[in-house]
Amino acid sequence: MLGLFEKMVLLRKFETVAQAACRKGETPGFLHLYLGQEASAVGVCAHLQHSDWVTSTHRGHGHALAKGADPAGVMAELFGKVDGICGGRGGTMHLYDRSVGLFGTNGVVGAGIGQAVGIGLGARALGTDAIGVTFFGDGASNHGAFHEALNFAAIQRAPTIFVCENNLYATATPLSETTLNTDIASKAASYGMPGVAVDGNDVFAVWTVMAEATQRARSGKGPTLIETRTYRTVGHHEGDPVAGTYRSQEEIDEWKARDPIDRFRKKLIEEYRIASVQELTDIETRIDEIIDEALEFARRSPMPDPASVRRHVFADPINPPVALAAPAAGASRVQGWLEAVRDGIAEEMRANDAILYFGEGTGERGGSFAHTKNLWAEFGAERMIDTPISEQAFTAAAIGASAIGARTVSDVMFADFAFEAAGQILLQGAKLRYMSNGGMNAPFVLRAGAGALRSSGPHHSGAYHPIFAQMPGLIVCVPSNPADAKGLMKTALRASDPVVMLEPKALYASKGEVPEGEHYVPFGVARIARAGHDITIVASGQLVGQAMKAAETLAAAGIEAEIIDPRTIVPFDIDTVVESVRKTHRLLVVDEAWAMCGMGGEIAQAINELAFDELDAPPGRLHTLPVSHPFAPVLEQAMLVNAERIVEAAQGIVDGLPPVPDHWMGQGSGRPVAAPAPIASPSAPPSVAPETPAPANAGKDGEEDILMPFGDLTVSEGTLVRWVKGLGDTVTSGELVAEIETDKAVVEIEAPVSGKVTSIEAEVGQVIPMGGRIGGISA
Repeated sequence: MLGLFEKMVLLRKFETVAQAACRKGETPGFLHLYLGQEASAVGVCAHLQHSDWVTSTHRGHGHALAKGADPAGVMAELFGKVDGICGGRGGTMHLYDRSVGLFGTNGVVGAGIGQAVGIGLGARALGTDAIGVTFFGDGASNHGAFHEALNFAAIQRAPTIFVCENNLYATATPLSETTLNTDIASKAASYGMPGVAVDGNDVFAVWTVMAEATQRARSGKGPTLIETRTYRTVGHHEGDPVAGTYRSQEEIDEWKARDPIDRFRKKLIEEYRIASVQELTDIETRIDEIIDEALEFARRSPMPDPASVRRHVFADPINPPVALAAPAAGASRVQGWLEAVRDGIAEEMRANDAILYFGEGTGERGGSFAHTKNLWAEFGAERMIDTPISEQAFTAAAIGASAIGARTVSDVMFADFAFEAAGQILLQGAKLRYMSNGGMNAPFVLRAGAGALRSSGPHHSGAYHPIFAQMPGLIVCVPSNPADAKGLMKTALRASDPVVMLEPKALYASKGEVPEGEHYVPFGVARIARAGHDITIVASGQLVGQAMKAAETLAAAGIEAEIIDPRTIVPFDIDTVVESVRKTHRLLVVDEAWAMCGMGGEIAQAINELAFDELDAPPGRLHTLPVSHPFAPVLEQAMLVNAERIVEAAQGIVDGLPPVPDHWMGQGSGRPVAAPAPIASPSAPPSVAPETPAPANAGKDGEEDILMPFGDLTVSEGTLVRWVKGLGDTVTSGELVAEIETDKAVVEIEAPVSGKVTSIEAEVGQVIPMGGRIGGISA
């Protein structure tokens, strides 16, 4: 009881002194105070072990102190000083301390909710009884993060406790104006978990409710939602009017009469009879001394050294040691892309029991592209976790789990869907190391199929690597062949930073030589795919193959192109490009992403800066046209880069006429508009790879073809596993005649018409291309 009182007094006096310092102009930036809500943080954190973790809000000083953060370090952080718990990098809204289980306060509403789910799942994977606790306000209960996270936690029975501090206002908007159900605790029932409301200004009541929730979480029974009904007696932030705009002085005075510290002081003296007035006064005096020392510590602490501003963006070194070791000489074998990456993931999961894989349908089903086939059977549902359709929640969970010591993959299926979780990727995972001054990191892998693939349309075709490359702290990989895809994935699962793994969907059906045994590809080391001396072509992903085709055509015309495959966009191996340009004296960048603020402009300008005197022609860049990805094949071919366009662009650069990207919109009346890239005719070859193969055999007169069906976008062939009907058998339309197994599944081939099987042209075990003929039926 006395400990609860002392901790509440610590929070109150800290905030009061911080408020005074802010008003004097001693602390920079916003200041969101916790005054009036102390009972909630103290009652909850009293049950937490050192190994438990809390995520918090922009109003999080109280949670930090209640979890055990040093008051002097927290105060210095508010001052932006080098001795702050984050070295001045985080400030008032971004407090992190791994040593006490403070996962972080947060400047984004609701951002820590899903992370706490991952903390619970990660702790379970690590074999500990640690739990994740997340504090958030009533405003966050209307956020998608709240609903996605509660549902995911419930279905996983995660050891997570959700604490909604309902102080009646989201910034300045009353709860009653944002939801018709103001009983936040009752919302837990929608997700099949207990929900309980408690007087958030009664520390012992909060303590009692938390005791039950903690026992439930640690015993494997799952999460609980606690609504602590409380009140902040200050403005939303310092400078915000306390009364008169969205609430009245009468309301504030009514809540001040229910002050949690005053109420508990009275109970300790009069009701519980366990302390005297003097004993409590002595406690307050001792806390005064602690806070005074904290304030003086913050004032004396020096400012951070400006020379340190670049530290803690990435791990140093950025590559894990295993990726830099010289590869062992050994055999290789031909593997498909998906098989190679699956093998890499399986190898790493066998080596590390704390790797978790999150994704929609990636468990027993094996993923939409069969890209996780057989992993569920080997590693089970607790590691290959099938998630709801909730990219925000499971990506947040991936960050939470990885930050406490597990390793995670967040599989969002298509790169376009990553924007459902963009806040977690860009604002949380990418910034965690820097905000925490190197004290925290989130080595999760975001895995997504990217780029164009045969009429996938506007929401399934994007190549967004320049967007992710814009954010310091993210490693961005775009492999171009099965060996690099496997090696980069294995390196990502050993790295210390978040990795965005964008795998070109058009290459899923491709095959290539893959080293047997352990195989790692380091970040930031380009591959010279083809040597040449007349022009350097930089291409990534599926455009490496298109560039290689173009190089053959150019060679026939006497132009030898050197092809550089960066493999990683961040870190980017500019040194290899510079070295190549010093030999070829010309540069062309081809990229599947759009031109505006993209790779073409970045690399071209880097060469202008680093090797301008080596150039015999201006650098050129060739990009997809600046339109949303169209569905119709003829429109799709018109907007994409292909080998023919690469040839034309390269020849133009050799002639001193580099291509000009069509991406400047609204150039102004009367100004000439750059000519668009040439439009391919409908008869031009497809611009994505691999191309659809022609049928294996031409049809026979008087017969209807029995064909390998066109199926999934990423399936290009199948193996004939059995004939159900034989030569001369009579069949009816739609009747099963044969079965073919693809990388994804066994496909049934049905009779296209009724009649007699008059041709069998494929044997069991034969590989049939998509659309290929295996026999015929005479009607």
